[in-house]
Amino acid sequence: MKKTLIFAITLLLTFITAFSFTACQVTDTQSDLEYIQQKGKLVVGVTVYKPMDWQDENGEWVGFDAELAKLFAEEIGVECQFVVIDWNNKVAEINTKQIDLIWNGMTAGEKIAGSIDFSVSYAENRQVAVVQSQNLELYNSVDKIKNASIAVENGSAGAIVTQSILNAAHTKVTAQVDALNEVLAGTSNVAIIDYTMAASLVGKNQYESLCIVDVNTVSFEREVFAVGLRKNSDVKATLDAFLKAKYADNTLQQLAEKYQSVVLNTAALEG
Repeated sequence: MKKTLIFAITLLLTFITAFSFTACQVTDTQSDLEYIQQKGKLVVGVTVYKPMDWQDENGEWVGFDAELAKLFAEEIGVECQFVVIDWNNKVAEINTKQIDLIWNGMTAGEKIAGSIDFSVSYAENRQVAVVQSQNLELYNSVDKIKNASIAVENGSAGAIVTQSILNAAHTKVTAQVDALNEVLAGTSNVAIIDYTMAASLVGKNQYESLCIVDVNTVSFEREVFAVGLRKNSDVKATLDAFLKAKYADNTLQQLAEKYQSVVLNTAALEG
């Protein structure tokens, strides 16, 4: 009886080991696209960022990037799930597979290019300064802004501009909209944020008292938006083809008309 039991346990352990080894082999050879399709959902990392990603009154994610992400998920046959992330932790989030894509008006910058891959660029952007309208004369030049209290989103292109170009002291906040709220509350003099967001929000509704400093006077380098992917992900080829196809069939142009502060990167999309 003992021998039979020992034999049965040994056989069971052998089976488990063999099964585990086979499962590991499948995982090791699985491509990133297959991984996403197998789990049945595309997890997209975002922040609340009009006009790219935000939730409407029904809790539905809307915006230029949100609509595109849903279309891409449909293209590869999976559901689209949006997850709000800490922007400063975006690289760790994608590389540990907490999310699959960073699709949130992200500047394709050299600083993180070694850690993740970028899709073809689909839009253009630049950083701008936002102030209270009544204080415009106080902060209408780069030299004046350098001596102001500045709010930026941690880990953003605005933070890079503030550190490397302005070389100014600044307050780091969780999201770009929080930088606007700092200026609105008077706890910071200037917010350095994306033009795309500023043009969508500033001077309207709750931000009616804010204005964008003349970009001809205070202007920073042109930037491009792209989607962030895991390094060497095969999703890139599929995503690049998707973005160019959506430009060719006028889907991107229609979205840009709907979300009017988005400027398409036509040179990249036509290339």
